[in-house]
Amino acid sequence: MQLRLESRPVGDVLVIQCHGRIVAGNEVFTLHSFVGDAIVKYGDVVLQLDPVEFIDSSGLGAMVRLTQSARSKGGDLKLCGVPPRVRKTLEMTNLLSQFEIYDSVEEAITAAYLGSRYSRGKTGDARPRMLCVYESTDVCTFLREVLCSAGYNALTTLSIDDARTLLKATKAKLVVVSSRMQSIHGKPTRKALEEIDPTVSLLILDENFAAQDPGEAAEKLLGEVGSRLAPG
Repeated sequence: MQLRLESRPVGDVLVIQCHGRIVAGNEVFTLHSFVGDAIVKYGDVVLQLDPVEFIDSSGLGAMVRLTQSARSKGGDLKLCGVPPRVRKTLEMTNLLSQFEIYDSVEEAITAAYLGSRYSRGKTGDARPRMLCVYESTDVCTFLREVLCSAGYNALTTLSIDDARTLLKATKAKLVVVSSRMQSIHGKPTRKALEEIDPTVSLLILDENFAAQDPGEAAEKLLGEVGSRLAPG
């Protein structure tokens, strides 16, 4: 089965899910090119291997090289959901110690935010930290740039599930949410987030936020964020 890669950003970390086989030829070339570009852009990458059927020696070599490349740039490549057959191969080749391996993608993402790159200051700055959750990548980009330009530390994601993971990892004080994301798995979004942190504040954007005049939308957003994060 030809290798297929699916990716999604979770804040500053990129999660890449691998499907199929990681073997010599086009598959290894695809992996190296795709993950290599992700490392340059994100620094920290999580490789989700649950659906992987087989990895040969060339595939393992590529993964070691990518991990070393990420670490040389101050980031990391973490593995999660490693199938028993692949884990056994790593053990037999004595390559298990070359990687950080986690049972779930949530654990791998959390570990990335607790890692040395972030503890040295990337997420340890004094700017108020918040999460933005919206179903559009373009709107997420707009939200992040507006908020970061105003002096906030804003991370974005496309799903409430990933926002829950980020909330647990970053201890953000405010979550800005699309009006279309007020429930998850039949549970109100507010309750789902408060299960992670009872003190978190939730700001639900207007239903037509994406279609509003950008200047007016940004002004209103900053006003509401400022009032939510004001001391006291």
